[in-house]
Amino acid sequence: MTTQTTGWKSAFTAFLDRRALIMLFLGFSAGVPILLIFSSLSLWLGEAGISKSAVTFFSWAALGYSFKFVWAPLIDELPVPFLTKALGRRRAWLLIAQILIVCAISIMAFSDPALGATHLQQMALGAVLLGFSAATQDIVIDAYRIELAETQMQTVLASTYNAGYRIGMIVAGAGALFLAAYLGTAKGNYIYDAWKWTYLAMAAVMLVGIITTLSIREPQVDRVRKHYVRSDYFRLVAVFFVAVISFVLSYIYSGNLVASITEQFAIQDTFALFCFEALRFVGSGAVAFAIGASLVKMGAVNKQMAYETWVNPVADFFKRYGLKLALVLLLLIGFYRVSDIIAGVISNVFYQDLNFSKEQIAEAVKVYGVIFSLVGGFLGGLLAQKMNIMKLMFVGAVLACSTNLIFIGLVKSGEKLAAVEVKAGNQVYQAETDEVGYWKLDISSAVLAQSKQLQVSAAYLNTDNTNQAPVQVNMPYLTAEQGSTQLQILPITSDNTLTVAEQDKTIVVRGQYVGEALQENQKIVLQINDQNIEAKLESEGVFSAAIPAQQLIQSPAHIISAVLMQDDQALQQTIHVYQVNDQLASTQNLDVDIQPLAVVDGNSSDTVEVSGKVIKPYSDKWLYFAIIVDNLAAGLAGAAFIAFLSSLTSVSFTAVQYAIFSSLMTLTPKILGGYSGTIVTNIGYPNFFLMTTLIGIPILILVVWVAKLLGEHQQQSVQKDD
Repeated sequence: MTTQTTGWKSAFTAFLDRRALIMLFLGFSAGVPILLIFSSLSLWLGEAGISKSAVTFFSWAALGYSFKFVWAPLIDELPVPFLTKALGRRRAWLLIAQILIVCAISIMAFSDPALGATHLQQMALGAVLLGFSAATQDIVIDAYRIELAETQMQTVLASTYNAGYRIGMIVAGAGALFLAAYLGTAKGNYIYDAWKWTYLAMAAVMLVGIITTLSIREPQVDRVRKHYVRSDYFRLVAVFFVAVISFVLSYIYSGNLVASITEQFAIQDTFALFCFEALRFVGSGAVAFAIGASLVKMGAVNKQMAYETWVNPVADFFKRYGLKLALVLLLLIGFYRVSDIIAGVISNVFYQDLNFSKEQIAEAVKVYGVIFSLVGGFLGGLLAQKMNIMKLMFVGAVLACSTNLIFIGLVKSGEKLAAVEVKAGNQVYQAETDEVGYWKLDISSAVLAQSKQLQVSAAYLNTDNTNQAPVQVNMPYLTAEQGSTQLQILPITSDNTLTVAEQDKTIVVRGQYVGEALQENQKIVLQINDQNIEAKLESEGVFSAAIPAQQLIQSPAHIISAVLMQDDQALQQTIHVYQVNDQLASTQNLDVDIQPLAVVDGNSSDTVEVSGKVIKPYSDKWLYFAIIVDNLAAGLAGAAFIAFLSSLTSVSFTAVQYAIFSSLMTLTPKILGGYSGTIVTNIGYPNFFLMTTLIGIPILILVVWVAKLLGEHQQQSVQKDD
């Protein structure tokens, strides 16, 4: 734990070590698969017209990353026929995992989800295989890295591995999307061949990992030789798969039970629903464990072999460190990254709430964020050559939690707003905004029925500093009329005018529909320049369609129509006139987005919620500063933490112990991170980021405590050896 080298020169030259270069290429191989399951695949499925619910189900294919510790013992124990003898234990499994990754990506490439359920199921099979094989590759690479070098080199190897991993993610993320777009596919212009060749190109990219595996050497470690007959290994694998299948079946069928309970008792509380899902998951795990244990007791597998595979790795950890220290170490592993991971879960939503464009977020996060994350990892590897690893862990923990305070500065970089004024009928209301401009109030249906339009005004609190006049926006709404069907198109922008600044954007045109539920042969179509664009009908009768601003600008009459169609017959139609100002860009930096109102019933005594958001600018400099410093700190803390975890593993159980550590490392923060949105809704962004900073203080105490206990443990070990 306290290894250091002399001189900064030796610290720098450690990054030129052959082993660091090996981890760079293996990191690249590990970084390619993950986004082919998530963002790139989601975009492909979306373009193919697959529903959002089906798209999100595909993210389950990546569950292998979270539960890789379950089959990591098999990777540690099972030899691969022929390959283990030819390549060694780690390289054999690594080659198999990489070949399976190539096969899985190819299966997905030859599946066109637009052709129906059969092809979608084939793609799902490929995605599950990709998740499993990619997680297996991670298990082997982590074990290989730990066995490749001593503790003081682990931060260097982790830094170069992380650099390669990020590059692989960029290739599979931005690179895949660029290639698919270059080949012509786009939303509304789906081309299967473009995605097929894109995924085949990603499969070819995996050759980098395969060539690396065949070129490197097996790490030299002293492992206890075990001599079991081949049938023992086959039976062990069979028991494992029976347990996995029992988990899957139990989880699927328990879902029906949970759904019926929540429906019968009308359970809506988020925490209660989470508890039901957690109970469902834990229960399915208990079923799988019970079946697996029963099979072992019944003699379906060699008992000693099963014990050595799944029990010994855990028992070894507690034996080496003792019960007290082992539990404290697991506590630190589970909570060390909690501060920055909880904040990171909601980061993209936070940037969008601050009104930054997707292009700004992409540049700040994907370019500067990635660069300085790598710089932080490099810095962590460098400092690890000069510092005690626990001291570096402490520095990393301080930086990881304290940098969250910078995001409070980012929130405060926007000018303060005055109360929003809302005029409805003959009444004027005021609503306070939160830190990012959201506001809402309830207005009586009787008051709203006096008019068919809201008038909303917003202004800065201190107009002397901004020289910005108040902005006024109108929002029409529909009132209930017995037995009538109504259509209306809402203003296409806040002031119903397209400007120079919006000419290259896509405008989401919204409208409202009141009437009977649409039949299968009915739809709402937007018409402009003799072109029909099918609108999507959402909740509360709101329909919408995305239209390029240029198409709206080029319309001679600047008129757009909404038509209720039944087959090819128009049942009802409404038109909307908008303005175009392509001469001058708007000088306003303040705007108001009002959510469409529900249909107003003047005879009702109920109130209607009126809500919206005041859109104001925030500091670009604060955004870049916050992301740069946050990623720098995360990179440094991550590199130090990986080296720490690596030092805790035993050579005899490298793969399984590190798999357990790395799964535990993100499990708790991700569970807590699921409540980030709810917490922000209740306490606001500044208090949320302050909370994530304060959460880091107990972690600092825990790091100091662990350092003290490890020091005492090492002294006792030395005394025993003497």
